[in-house]
Amino acid sequence: MGSIKAAVVGLGLGQHFVRALVGHPDVGRLVLVDPDADRAERVHREHDEVDAVYEVIEVMLEKERPDAVCVVTPDHLHRPHSTACFEAGAHVLQTKPLATNLEDARAILAAAKVAGKKVMVAHERRFRPRVKRIKAILDAGEVGDLIHLRIDAIQDKRGQFARSPWYASVEAGRSALNGSGIHEVDLARHYAGRPVESVCAFANRLGNLAFPRDKTTSALFQFAGGVVGQVTVTYEARWPRSNSLDDTFRVVASAGMIVGPHVYREGADDWEDLSGLDNSTASGIAGAVHAFVDSVVNDAPIAVTGEDAFDSLAAACAADTSAERGEMVRPETLD
Repeated sequence: MGSIKAAVVGLGLGQHFVRALVGHPDVGRLVLVDPDADRAERVHREHDEVDAVYEVIEVMLEKERPDAVCVVTPDHLHRPHSTACFEAGAHVLQTKPLATNLEDARAILAAAKVAGKKVMVAHERRFRPRVKRIKAILDAGEVGDLIHLRIDAIQDKRGQFARSPWYASVEAGRSALNGSGIHEVDLARHYAGRPVESVCAFANRLGNLAFPRDKTTSALFQFAGGVVGQVTVTYEARWPRSNSLDDTFRVVASAGMIVGPHVYREGADDWEDLSGLDNSTASGIAGAVHAFVDSVVNDAPIAVTGEDAFDSLAAACAADTSAERGEMVRPETLD
Protein backbone atom coordinates (compact mmCIF):
# COMPACT_ATOMS: atom_id res chain seq x y z
CA MET A 1 0.00 0.00 0.00
CA GLY A 2 1.32 3.42 -0.98
CA SER A 3 2.06 6.09 1.56
CA ILE A 4 0.15 9.12 0.25
CA LYS A 5 -3.40 10.11 -0.62
CA ALA A 6 -3.58 11.88 -3.99
CA ALA A 7 -6.26 13.75 -5.93
CA VAL A 8 -6.67 14.95 -9.50
CA VAL A 9 -8.87 18.00 -10.03
CA GLY A 10 -10.06 18.45 -13.61
CA LEU A 11 -10.46 15.48 -15.93
CA GLY A 12 -9.93 16.87 -19.39
CA LEU A 13 -6.15 16.89 -19.71
CA GLY A 14 -6.23 15.59 -16.14
CA GLN A 15 -6.96 12.10 -17.42
CA HIS A 16 -3.26 11.83 -18.30
CA PHE A 17 -2.44 12.70 -14.69
CA VAL A 18 -4.80 9.98 -13.47
CA ARG A 19 -3.08 7.39 -15.68
CA ALA A 20 0.30 8.42 -14.28
CA LEU A 21 -0.91 8.03 -10.68
CA VAL A 22 -2.84 4.78 -11.10
CA GLY A 23 -0.72 1.94 -9.79
CA HIS A 24 2.05 4.24 -8.56
CA PRO A 25 3.67 2.40 -5.63
CA ASP A 26 3.63 5.51 -3.43
CA VAL A 27 -0.06 6.31 -3.94
CA GLY A 28 -2.34 4.54 -1.47
CA ARG A 29 -5.62 6.33 -2.23
CA LEU A 30 -6.60 8.21 -5.39
CA VAL A 31 -9.66 10.44 -5.73
CA LEU A 32 -10.98 12.58 -8.57
CA VAL A 33 -12.80 15.90 -8.88
CA ASP A 34 -14.71 17.21 -11.88
CA PRO A 35 -17.94 19.23 -12.10
CA ASP A 36 -18.98 17.03 -15.02
CA ALA A 37 -20.25 14.03 -13.06
CA ASP A 38 -20.63 11.88 -16.17
CA ARG A 39 -17.04 12.46 -17.21
CA ALA A 40 -15.79 11.74 -13.71
CA GLU A 41 -17.71 8.48 -13.59
CA ARG A 42 -16.34 7.45 -17.01
CA VAL A 43 -12.79 7.95 -15.79
CA HIS A 44 -13.65 6.14 -12.57
CA ARG A 45 -14.93 3.13 -14.49
CA GLU A 46 -11.73 3.02 -16.55
CA HIS A 47 -9.56 2.76 -13.44
CA ASP A 48 -10.48 0.39 -10.62
CA GLU A 49 -7.74 1.98 -8.53
CA VAL A 50 -9.74 5.21 -8.18
CA ASP A 51 -11.38 5.22 -4.75
CA ALA A 52 -13.87 8.11 -5.00
CA VAL A 53 -15.13 10.93 -7.20
CA TYR A 54 -16.38 14.39 -6.27
CA GLU A 55 -17.95 17.27 -8.16
CA VAL A 56 -16.63 20.09 -5.95
CA ILE A 57 -13.02 20.60 -4.90
CA GLU A 58 -13.91 22.10 -1.51
CA VAL A 59 -15.96 19.03 -0.58
CA MET A 60 -13.13 16.72 -1.61
CA LEU A 61 -10.55 18.66 0.39
CA GLU A 62 -12.70 18.64 3.52
CA LYS A 63 -13.53 14.94 3.36
CA GLU A 64 -10.27 13.51 2.04
CA ARG A 65 -7.53 15.84 3.32
CA PRO A 66 -5.17 14.64 0.54
CA ASP A 67 -1.41 14.84 0.78
CA ALA A 68 -0.95 15.81 -2.87
CA VAL A 69 -3.25 17.31 -5.49
CA CYS A 70 -2.84 17.66 -9.25
CA VAL A 71 -4.69 20.84 -10.26
CA VAL A 72 -5.58 20.48 -13.95
CA THR A 73 -8.29 23.10 -14.25
CA PRO A 74 -8.75 26.15 -16.52
CA ASP A 75 -5.96 28.69 -16.18
CA HIS A 76 -8.00 31.37 -14.42
CA LEU A 77 -8.97 28.86 -11.69
CA HIS A 78 -5.40 27.98 -10.74
CA ARG A 79 -5.20 30.62 -8.03
CA PRO A 80 -8.39 29.72 -6.10
CA HIS A 81 -7.94 25.98 -6.56
CA SER A 82 -4.26 25.81 -5.64
CA THR A 83 -4.74 28.17 -2.70
CA ALA A 84 -7.57 26.00 -1.37
CA CYS A 85 -5.32 22.95 -1.60
CA PHE A 86 -2.50 24.63 0.30
CA GLU A 87 -4.91 25.75 3.03
CA ALA A 88 -6.14 22.15 3.31
CA GLY A 89 -2.58 20.94 3.87
CA ALA A 90 -1.83 19.53 0.41
CA HIS A 91 1.17 19.84 -1.86
CA VAL A 92 0.24 20.89 -5.41
CA LEU A 93 1.28 19.88 -8.90
CA GLN A 94 -0.35 22.46 -11.11
CA THR A 95 -0.67 22.35 -14.88
CA LYS A 96 0.90 25.18 -16.83
CA PRO A 97 0.84 28.15 -16.86
CA LEU A 98 1.36 29.08 -13.23
CA ALA A 99 -1.36 31.70 -13.87
CA THR A 100 -2.43 34.00 -16.69
CA ASN A 101 -1.13 37.10 -14.91
CA LEU A 102 1.70 37.85 -12.53
CA GLU A 103 -0.55 39.02 -9.67
CA ASP A 104 -2.20 35.61 -9.45
CA ALA A 105 1.16 33.88 -9.89
CA ARG A 106 2.64 35.77 -6.94
CA ALA A 107 -0.44 34.98 -4.83
CA ILE A 108 -0.12 31.24 -5.52
CA LEU A 109 3.54 31.19 -4.51
CA ALA A 110 2.83 33.27 -1.40
CA ALA A 111 0.04 30.90 -0.35
CA ALA A 112 2.33 27.88 -0.76
CA LYS A 113 4.98 29.57 1.36
CA VAL A 114 2.55 30.47 4.15
CA ALA A 115 1.24 26.90 4.22
CA GLY A 116 4.72 25.39 4.04
CA LYS A 117 3.71 23.24 1.07
CA LYS A 118 5.41 22.32 -2.17
CA VAL A 119 4.22 23.71 -5.49
CA MET A 120 5.43 22.29 -8.79
CA VAL A 121 4.29 23.36 -12.24
CA ALA A 122 3.84 20.63 -14.84
CA HIS A 123 5.77 22.12 -17.74
CA GLU A 124 5.50 18.62 -19.12
CA ARG A 125 7.59 19.07 -22.26
CA ARG A 126 10.73 19.19 -20.14
CA PHE A 127 10.05 15.57 -19.17
CA ARG A 128 9.59 14.11 -22.66
CA PRO A 129 12.43 11.70 -23.57
CA ARG A 130 13.34 13.57 -26.77
CA VAL A 131 13.45 16.92 -24.98
CA LYS A 132 15.57 15.45 -22.19
CA ARG A 133 18.03 14.11 -24.77
CA ILE A 134 18.28 17.45 -26.57
CA LYS A 135 18.79 19.24 -23.26
CA ALA A 136 21.60 16.81 -22.38
CA ILE A 137 23.25 17.42 -25.78
CA LEU A 138 23.14 21.18 -25.28
CA ASP A 139 24.35 21.06 -21.68
CA ALA A 140 27.26 18.78 -22.63
CA GLY A 141 28.37 21.19 -25.36
CA GLU A 142 28.10 18.49 -28.05
CA VAL A 143 27.06 21.08 -30.65
CA GLY A 144 29.19 23.87 -29.18
CA ASP A 145 28.01 27.11 -27.65
CA LEU A 146 24.39 28.13 -28.12
CA ILE A 147 23.88 31.07 -30.50
CA HIS A 148 20.22 31.09 -31.51
CA LEU A 149 17.15 28.95 -30.94
CA ARG A 150 13.66 29.04 -32.40
CA ILE A 151 10.56 27.24 -31.11
CA ASP A 152 7.18 27.77 -32.74
CA ALA A 153 3.58 26.86 -31.92
CA ILE A 154 1.75 26.93 -35.23
CA GLN A 155 -1.78 25.84 -34.35
CA ASP A 156 -5.31 25.62 -35.71
CA LYS A 157 -7.41 26.23 -32.61
CA ARG A 158 -10.90 26.02 -34.15
CA GLY A 159 -11.60 22.52 -32.90
CA GLN A 160 -10.28 23.10 -29.38
CA PHE A 161 -12.26 26.30 -28.92
CA ALA A 162 -15.42 24.55 -30.11
CA ARG A 163 -14.92 21.67 -27.65
CA SER A 164 -13.83 23.84 -24.71
CA PRO A 165 -15.06 27.43 -25.12
CA TRP A 166 -13.36 28.60 -21.92
CA TYR A 167 -10.03 28.72 -23.80
CA ALA A 168 -11.32 31.65 -25.86
CA SER A 169 -13.26 33.41 -23.10
CA VAL A 170 -12.50 36.86 -21.73
CA GLU A 171 -12.65 35.38 -18.23
CA ALA A 172 -9.78 33.01 -18.96
CA GLY A 173 -7.43 35.95 -19.50
CA ARG A 174 -5.30 34.09 -22.03
CA SER A 175 -3.20 35.53 -24.79
CA ALA A 176 -1.85 33.14 -27.40
CA LEU A 177 1.58 33.46 -25.80
CA ASN A 178 0.76 32.99 -22.11
CA GLY A 179 -1.74 30.25 -22.95
CA SER A 180 -0.57 27.70 -25.51
CA GLY A 181 2.69 29.52 -26.22
CA ILE A 182 3.91 29.22 -22.63
CA HIS A 183 5.09 25.73 -23.63
CA GLU A 184 7.50 27.25 -26.15
CA VAL A 185 8.60 30.14 -23.91
CA ASP A 186 9.36 27.76 -21.06
CA LEU A 187 11.18 25.34 -23.34
CA ALA A 188 13.31 28.16 -24.76
CA ARG A 189 14.29 29.15 -21.22
CA HIS A 190 14.92 25.51 -20.33
CA TYR A 191 17.20 24.89 -23.30
CA ALA A 192 19.04 28.19 -22.95
CA GLY A 193 19.68 27.60 -19.25
CA ARG A 194 20.10 31.30 -18.50
CA PRO A 195 17.81 34.23 -17.64
CA VAL A 196 15.89 36.36 -20.11
CA GLU A 197 17.19 39.93 -19.97
CA SER A 198 14.89 41.68 -22.45
CA VAL A 199 12.03 40.97 -24.87
CA CYS A 200 10.84 42.53 -28.11
CA ALA A 201 7.63 41.30 -29.72
CA PHE A 202 5.04 42.01 -32.39
CA ALA A 203 1.49 40.68 -32.48
CA ASN A 204 -1.79 40.87 -34.37
CA ARG A 205 -5.40 39.69 -34.27
CA LEU A 206 -5.73 38.91 -37.96
CA GLY A 207 -7.74 35.93 -39.17
CA ASN A 208 -11.23 34.58 -38.60
CA LEU A 209 -11.06 32.90 -35.20
CA ALA A 210 -12.95 34.68 -32.40
CA PHE A 211 -10.52 35.36 -29.53
CA PRO A 212 -10.37 38.36 -27.17
CA ARG A 213 -6.60 38.97 -27.29
CA ASP A 214 -3.64 38.63 -29.64
CA LYS A 215 -3.84 35.43 -31.70
CA THR A 216 -0.43 35.64 -33.38
CA THR A 217 2.75 36.79 -31.62
CA SER A 218 6.42 36.69 -32.58
CA ALA A 219 8.77 37.35 -29.69
CA LEU A 220 12.54 37.74 -29.49
CA PHE A 221 14.17 36.96 -26.15
CA GLN A 222 17.65 38.26 -25.35
CA PHE A 223 19.23 35.82 -22.90
CA ALA A 224 22.20 36.51 -20.67
CA GLY A 225 25.42 36.10 -22.63
CA GLY A 226 23.87 37.31 -25.89
CA VAL A 227 21.95 34.17 -26.89
CA VAL A 228 18.84 35.00 -28.90
CA GLY A 229 15.63 32.98 -28.55
CA GLN A 230 12.68 33.28 -30.90
CA VAL A 231 9.12 32.10 -30.23
CA THR A 232 6.20 32.45 -32.61
CA VAL A 233 2.71 31.30 -31.72
CA THR A 234 -0.42 31.53 -33.84
CA TYR A 235 -3.94 30.17 -33.49
CA GLU A 236 -4.80 30.82 -37.14
CA ALA A 237 -2.81 28.07 -38.89
CA ARG A 238 -4.39 25.97 -41.65
CA TRP A 239 -2.93 22.77 -43.13
CA PRO A 240 -4.09 19.61 -44.88
CA ARG A 241 -5.57 17.04 -42.53
CA SER A 242 -3.58 14.27 -44.22
CA ASN A 243 -0.12 15.57 -43.40
CA SER A 244 1.93 17.99 -41.33
CA LEU A 245 5.45 19.38 -41.57
CA ASP A 246 7.99 19.53 -38.74
CA ASP A 247 9.36 23.06 -38.96
CA THR A 248 8.88 24.24 -35.40
CA PHE A 249 12.28 23.83 -33.74
CA ARG A 250 15.81 24.90 -34.60
CA VAL A 251 19.05 25.44 -32.69
CA VAL A 252 22.12 27.15 -34.13
CA ALA A 253 25.32 26.56 -32.14
CA SER A 254 29.03 27.10 -32.71
CA ALA A 255 29.77 23.47 -33.62
CA GLY A 256 26.50 22.08 -34.91
CA MET A 257 22.74 22.43 -35.33
CA ILE A 258 19.49 20.84 -34.23
CA VAL A 259 16.55 20.94 -36.62
CA GLY A 260 13.38 19.24 -35.42
CA PRO A 261 14.50 15.79 -34.16
CA HIS A 262 17.80 15.87 -36.08
CA VAL A 263 21.16 16.74 -34.52
CA TYR A 264 24.30 17.63 -36.49
CA ARG A 265 27.72 17.79 -34.88
CA GLU A 266 30.49 19.47 -36.81
CA GLY A 267 32.67 16.86 -38.50
CA ALA A 268 29.99 14.15 -38.56
CA ASP A 269 28.93 12.63 -41.87
CA ASP A 270 25.21 12.95 -41.21
CA TRP A 271 22.50 13.94 -38.75
CA GLU A 272 21.65 11.94 -35.65
CA ASP A 273 17.93 11.12 -35.80
CA LEU A 274 16.09 11.41 -32.47
CA SER A 275 12.64 10.83 -33.93
CA GLY A 276 12.51 7.39 -32.28
CA LEU A 277 12.48 8.98 -28.83
CA ASP A 278 9.03 9.51 -27.33
CA ASN A 279 7.84 13.09 -27.64
CA SER A 280 4.22 12.63 -26.55
CA THR A 281 2.18 14.65 -24.09
CA ALA A 282 1.46 11.46 -22.13
CA SER A 283 5.16 10.76 -21.58
CA GLY A 284 5.79 14.32 -20.45
CA ILE A 285 2.92 14.33 -17.98
CA ALA A 286 3.92 10.93 -16.60
CA GLY A 287 7.44 12.22 -16.01
CA ALA A 288 6.17 15.35 -14.28
CA VAL A 289 3.77 13.39 -12.05
CA HIS A 290 6.42 10.89 -11.01
CA ALA A 291 8.87 13.69 -10.20
CA PHE A 292 6.20 15.42 -8.11
CA VAL A 293 5.36 12.29 -6.14
CA ASP A 294 9.07 11.75 -5.52
CA SER A 295 9.37 15.28 -4.14
CA VAL A 296 6.41 14.71 -1.80
CA VAL A 297 7.34 11.22 -0.59
CA ASN A 298 11.13 11.44 -0.55
CA ASP A 299 11.63 15.20 -0.26
CA ALA A 300 13.45 15.15 -3.62
CA PRO A 301 14.17 18.55 -5.21
CA ILE A 302 11.16 20.02 -7.00
CA ALA A 303 11.75 19.48 -10.71
CA VAL A 304 10.01 22.69 -11.87
CA THR A 305 9.63 25.11 -9.00
CA GLY A 306 6.99 27.79 -8.82
CA GLU A 307 9.74 30.38 -9.08
CA ASP A 308 11.03 28.79 -12.28
CA ALA A 309 7.52 28.75 -13.76
CA PHE A 310 7.03 32.37 -12.68
CA ASP A 311 10.04 33.38 -14.78
CA SER A 312 8.56 31.68 -17.85
CA LEU A 313 5.24 33.45 -17.31
CA ALA A 314 7.03 36.77 -16.74
CA ALA A 315 8.88 36.36 -20.04
CA ALA A 316 5.60 35.65 -21.88
CA CYS A 317 3.86 38.59 -20.22
CA ALA A 318 6.78 40.84 -21.11
CA ALA A 319 6.38 39.83 -24.75
CA ASP A 320 2.67 40.70 -24.67
CA THR A 321 3.52 44.06 -23.10
CA SER A 322 6.22 44.70 -25.70
CA ALA A 323 3.80 44.01 -28.55
CA GLU A 324 1.21 46.34 -26.98
CA ARG A 325 3.62 49.21 -26.32
CA GLY A 326 5.86 48.81 -29.34
CA GLU A 327 9.03 48.84 -27.23
CA MET A 328 11.57 46.53 -25.65
CA VAL A 329 10.55 45.25 -22.19
CA ARG A 330 12.41 43.60 -19.32
CA PRO A 331 10.56 40.73 -17.64
CA GLU A 332 9.36 41.34 -14.10
CA THR A 333 11.11 39.49 -11.29
CA LEU A 334 9.42 37.71 -8.41
CA ASP A 335 10.96 39.93 -5.73
